[in-house]
Amino acid sequence: AYWLDTETGNWVTSTYYADSLPSWVNDFNDKRFPDTYLEREWNTLLPMDEYTESLPDENKYETGLKGRIVFPYNLSELANTKKRRTDYSILKSTPFGNSLVKDFAISVIANEELGKDEYTDIITVSFTTTENIGRLFGPNSVEVEDVFLRLDKEIAHFLNFIDTNIGKEDVLIYLTSDHGVAQIPDYLTDHKIPAGYFNQFGAVSLLNSALNNVYGKGDWIKAYHSQQIYLNRTLIEDANIPLSEFQNYTAQFILQFSGVANTITSTTLQTTNFTSGIFKKIQNGFNQKRSGDVIINLKAGWIEKGDGSTNHNSSYAYDSRIPLIWYGWKIGRGTVLRPVDIIDIAPTISTFLNITYPNACTGNPILELTK
Repeated sequence: AYWLDTETGNWVTSTYYADSLPSWVNDFNDKRFPDTYLEREWNTLLPMDEYTESLPDENKYETGLKGRIVFPYNLSELANTKKRRTDYSILKSTPFGNSLVKDFAISVIANEELGKDEYTDIITVSFTTTENIGRLFGPNSVEVEDVFLRLDKEIAHFLNFIDTNIGKEDVLIYLTSDHGVAQIPDYLTDHKIPAGYFNQFGAVSLLNSALNNVYGKGDWIKAYHSQQIYLNRTLIEDANIPLSEFQNYTAQFILQFSGVANTITSTTLQTTNFTSGIFKKIQNGFNQKRSGDVIINLKAGWIEKGDGSTNHNSSYAYDSRIPLIWYGWKIGRGTVLRPVDIIDIAPTISTFLNITYPNACTGNPILELTK
C-alpha cells in the first residue's frame, strides 16, 4: 500500500506493510514528478464554450482552490508557502493528482511484474482528486467537468498500457466509487429547493449546556465527527445513568435543529434489524467499536458547515448511487438493470476465479456477469 506524502511529495508506505521502500519506488521518487506537475498551469482542456454541463466559470457558489475560483490556476504560486516550502497537497485538488496516481500505478505493474505468471495479481488504484475538487467547487462547476474529461484520458492511457503489456483477455477491471457529492445548498435555495447548512458546532454547544442542566456539570460529550456524537461513557457510567436513557435524550434534543431529519442511537442500531430505508444504510455503516453514540441524518440537500462549498456523508441517492463498470476478461456487452451493492464485487470476482468467498463476505455475485 502506497500513498503520496504531501510534506515531501514522495510516495511512501508504513512499517505495517514493509520495513523499507523497494528500490523502484525510491527511483520513482527521485524523478520528482510532483515538482514537474506543480510547474504546470491548470487551464481548461477544451475551449470554455464547450463546457455545456457546467455553471459559468465565475459564480458565487464556489469556495475554490485557496480562494481562487476561475481558470487558469498557477500551481507553482498556489503551492508556495510562507515558509518557502512546497505544498504538495495542492496536487490532491487538481487533475494532475490523478496523472501522478496513474504514473505510479503503471510503475507498480511494470516493476512488480503483475500479470506475468500463472498466479492472479490484484491492484487497486484510487483517484481521489475528483472528491476534493467536487467539495471545493461543487458538482456543476467547470472544474469538475474538466477533471472528469481529463480523468477519462488518464484511464484510457492506463487501459492502453495494460492491453499492450498484459492483454485485456487476461485482465479483469472494475470501475466504481465510494460516494458522490451533494449539490451546493446555496445553489439549491436560489432555485427554490429546500436545502441548507447544519451548524454542528452550535448544536453541540447547546447540547452540552442542556446536558449540564439535566445531569449536572460535566464533560458529557467526548467528540463530534461526521454527523456522529460521541458521549463520555465513563462519566455516564460513574453517574449511574443508563446509557440508553442518555443517548435517547441526546438524540431527541438534536432533532430540534434546522436540517436534522432524524437521529438514531447506537443502542437502537445494535438491537434492531433494519431491512430498508435510510436507517438500513446507516446500519450498514455502523461499527459497534468505532461509531458514535448518536448518529444524525440530515435532510436531503443539507450538509454540515465546513471549509468547502459542499460535502457528502449522506444516505441519499446523490451520495450513495454510484457507477459500477466491468471490462476485460469474461465480460461481454450488456447492462444490469437491477440494483446491486458494492459488497457484491468481492463474491463476483471470487466466482470468476472459482474460489471461495472471503470469510466476512455478505454480498452476492452479480450473476448476469458470470453466466
